[in-house]
Amino acid sequence: MKELIIQKNDASQRLDKFLLKAFPNLHKGALYKAVRNKKIKVNRKRAQFDQILQEGDHILLFLAPDLLETKPQTMEKRPDLDVFYEDENLIAANKPAGLLSVKDSAESQDTLNDRLLWHLYKNGEYDPAAEQSFRPALAHRLDRNTSGLVLAAKNAESARTLAEAIRERALKKSYLAVTRKKPVQGHIEVWLKKEGTKALISESPKDGYDSAIMDVHTIEEDPVRHLCLSQIDLHTGRFHQIRATLAHFHTPLARDVKYGDKKGKGDYRLQAWKISLENTPFEKPAVIEIPKSERLSLKTLPADF
Repeated sequence: MKELIIQKNDASQRLDKFLLKAFPNLHKGALYKAVRNKKIKVNRKRAQFDQILQEGDHILLFLAPDLLETKPQTMEKRPDLDVFYEDENLIAANKPAGLLSVKDSAESQDTLNDRLLWHLYKNGEYDPAAEQSFRPALAHRLDRNTSGLVLAAKNAESARTLAEAIRERALKKSYLAVTRKKPVQGHIEVWLKKEGTKALISESPKDGYDSAIMDVHTIEEDPVRHLCLSQIDLHTGRFHQIRATLAHFHTPLARDVKYGDKKGKGDYRLQAWKISLENTPFEKPAVIEIPKSERLSLKTLPADF
C-alpha cells in the first residue's frame, strides 16, 4: 500500500491524470481496473477516475509495487537562462537562434526547457525530488532558428492560467522578420495545413486547413542589400505560420531555404520581440518586450547577409 498527500501543485487536476504523471509504469488499463475494484481511495472513500483533486487530499493505492515505481529525478547543470522578466508566477526567457525549445530525441541535448529547469532549481524554486506530478515547462515553443521571447509558468496554477490564455488567444505575440523584398502589408488571413515538416497555404477555406491570421507592417528597408524588416503581429499561432504565409506571397524570410529562399543555410532572422498579457488574469506584467538595443535590426546584420 502506498499513501500520497496532494500538494498545491498537484491540486485542481483529475485523479487519473495525476497518477499517470506520478507513476510512469501505471498504464491506463491498470489504473481504471484498480479504480473499478476499489484499490484506489481518496480520503478513504471510493475514488472516481475523473474526480478533481484538492490540496491535502489523501490517496491510498493498493497496487503492485512495480506499478508504483518512480524514476529518479536528477538535475543536470545547463548554461544560464537569459531572463527578460521574472516574478513569483511567470518567467520570460530569450531563446537564441539554433537552440531547441524542447528535446526532440537525444536525452543529452541542450534545450531552452532544460535551461529553465536548471535556473529554477539553482534558485531554490523547483526541486524535482519534492514534486509528485508538476514539472515546470515552456508554455509555447519557437522553431530552432527563431529567436526571442518564450513564456513559462513557475507553478501549476499559473501554468493552467497561461494555457487557458493561449487557448483563448488572449496572449498576443509580435515578431520581427527579415525578407529580401517588401512583403504584402496589412491584415492577412489565409488557411494553413501542416503536412509533414512544412505548412501548406490556401487563400480560401479548404477541408483540413485552419484559419491563420496576422498583420504585417514594414518598418525598415535597405535598398542596397535588398532587405526589409517587418513587424508581424500574430492573431493565431499556427505551425510555421509566418514563414509559410510570407513564402506563399513570394517573399520568404531571407535565408529560409525550406520555404524557398535559395541563399543561406536556413539561418533566417525571425525574432519574437514582444508578448502582451493585457487581457489575461495575470496582474503583471501587461507587456514584455526585448530591449530596443537587442531587437532585430537590418543595421546589425552581417554585411554579406
